[in-house]
Amino acid sequence: MQNIKLISHRVFQKKDRFFWWNMVSFIREIWRCNMISYENELFKTANKLRGKIPPSDYKFYVLPLVFIRYMSEKKNDSAWAGIVAKSGDEKISSILDAELVKILPQFSNMTNPYEDIYTNSNLPVRTIKDLINLINDIDLKSSTGKIDYLGQIYEYFIGNFAATEGNRGGEFFTPPSVVNLLVNMLNPQEGLVYDPACGTGGMFIQSSKYGESNLKFLGQEQNCKTILLAYMNGVLHGLDIEIKNGDTLLNDCFPDLKADYVISNPPFNMKEWGAEQLDSEDPRIFGMVNKNNANYMWIQHFIYHLKPNGKAGFVISNGALTSSNEADLFTRKRMLEKNIIDCVVQLPDKMFIGTAIPSALIFLDMDRNEDDKILFIDASKFGENVSKTQKVISEDNIERISKLYRSFKEKKRVKYNVKGYSWVTDVKEVIKDGCKLMPSIYTGVEETIINQKENDAEIKLLKVKLSEQIKKSNSLANMLLKGLS
Repeated sequence: MQNIKLISHRVFQKKDRFFWWNMVSFIREIWRCNMISYENELFKTANKLRGKIPPSDYKFYVLPLVFIRYMSEKKNDSAWAGIVAKSGDEKISSILDAELVKILPQFSNMTNPYEDIYTNSNLPVRTIKDLINLINDIDLKSSTGKIDYLGQIYEYFIGNFAATEGNRGGEFFTPPSVVNLLVNMLNPQEGLVYDPACGTGGMFIQSSKYGESNLKFLGQEQNCKTILLAYMNGVLHGLDIEIKNGDTLLNDCFPDLKADYVISNPPFNMKEWGAEQLDSEDPRIFGMVNKNNANYMWIQHFIYHLKPNGKAGFVISNGALTSSNEADLFTRKRMLEKNIIDCVVQLPDKMFIGTAIPSALIFLDMDRNEDDKILFIDASKFGENVSKTQKVISEDNIERISKLYRSFKEKKRVKYNVKGYSWVTDVKEVIKDGCKLMPSIYTGVEETIINQKENDAEIKLLKVKLSEQIKKSNSLANMLLKGLS
């Protein structure tokens, strides 16, 4: 709050030459404070669920209530008021389920409908009533009295719930900076965007900011409740999306789909994924199938669903870039021979909630020229700590990486070969070197130029400081000895 007062004084007095920068800062600070307020209130509701359901399920019961209230107030109907009035009713669970079906009719068309999300929760009526009353007390209106656009808030809390979930959180939530980098680099403008592991729809939301109304969205997700969150996320952002329910690798719900863009963060390193259930004539398979790791089956799925000029960007574990498994190596070589690998970006560690598995981004282009090379980018040093267990990539670095890739695609005359950061390599050379795709192999280590004069000056200063510290230490020791004697 003190920051708001300080910034507002400088802004509105217009005494600062950085007036507009301060105005932006002021708005951001207000937004941050509002977010804290929302956060406190929503996490009060989560506490009501403690001991009754796993923390990983909090989002499935809290966020739909926020959504129901938001939609009711947006349409200016009495639906939410009716729910508040009946919050202590023995049938409140079925009332809530019926309302969700009403406002999200597309969700009821799924193979495994969600109608019983609250009914099957076994939550006590008292707990549901407390949740409803707490959410009813949250101020969802701006100072003008209009209902605030809740999309960003919704995404914010999906992330916050993910952060409390441990390993299960990382299964459905991709950190915003990773999504932003992936979509910024791929830059989808028009056509069909497909995410076969769409989770809560984060890739769709970010993609929509680039292609505006020229993009359509299709997805598949195995978890019914997660699809509910994705549909709500889509509605809040004004997107028309279609998501089908099922195991993507074993039950492809879009067998004839050819997309302009595939953008995805599939589960890392799936071990027992049911490879034995695949049809030997599965049209998606152009390489080999690793029965003990699904990474390259996901990649083959992506490639199959791309148009002849389609493009893909996806997250993969670092291990997949150099895997020596026979099936993985064979498939990776086929990809190189087909000349569809465009760019590989090595990400910093600790990017994903609940897992220490290092990761990377791979970009494919089905319409590359024969002489096109591969751009390798080592962004592993670009991580900035936001907590002891998580890092993010700043907007400036996202733009830096994306700009380099765009220049590469547009064949601009830019310095691509920078030790320790980026390198352009011939496809034949990559094949010759064992088909390894780890960027650091090609970028090498950044060269450090030592300024001897500056180095000597720094050492001299440190010696002075050390000498002063020794004197202080000796003085304290003498005082202590005198006191003891």
